[in-house]
Amino acid sequence: MNRRVLVVVAIVAIVLLAAGFAGLDRPLAEWVHSSGVAHAPVFVHGLGALDTVSGLHVWYWLAGCVALGIGLVAGLARRTLRWPRVLVAAALVQFATIASMIAGKTCFGRLRPQQVLESGDWSHAWFAGGGSFPSGHSAFYFGLLLPLAAACPIRWLRAVLLAIPVFAVLARIDLEKHFLSDVSMSAALAALYSLLVATMARRWLAPRGPQASPIAASARSALP
Repeated sequence: MNRRVLVVVAIVAIVLLAAGFAGLDRPLAEWVHSSGVAHAPVFVHGLGALDTVSGLHVWYWLAGCVALGIGLVAGLARRTLRWPRVLVAAALVQFATIASMIAGKTCFGRLRPQQVLESGDWSHAWFAGGGSFPSGHSAFYFGLLLPLAAACPIRWLRAVLLAIPVFAVLARIDLEKHFLSDVSMSAALAALYSLLVATMARRWLAPRGPQASPIAASARSALP
């Protein structure tokens, strides 16, 4: 995996998380609520379609289980292929991110922006039985697609893989379901888990057999 990509995403997510906690969460939520951009059709319908295609509407763990199953079967059939190992790694990252997200929701009980805006009581937004922090959508999409993007050598495809979770988190903010720090926390978790897997399984994720030819090695060394 391209650890530079993971480090950049981790840094950006942590900076946004800190900015949200430092005071940006509330004015951003209030601006979205009062500016007329909330519940924009592109986010409502776009995220709905994305959740349907990804299976998120069915089960949080579905996409990861599918990726894990395909990776294991293909890896057993062709041990020299790299992409099955990448799928397995991405599934494990998503599982860890989702598990941490669920634990966080249970622990912190943060109310969603629309709930706080309706009550007007910003002093009791935490430990109130809510499910806003961290974001489930951010954990789902960043958890699966960030490690795939970091392992992808094709830059335009990497950009597409990263654009999907970014769209998802922007949609959740626009739909008044999450604060900036909610989505940033899950993205940071996904990036940190991806870095952990990329470091611990570096040799396992490297190409083998025919893919490890001198030409392929030269191409890999030219990548950041």
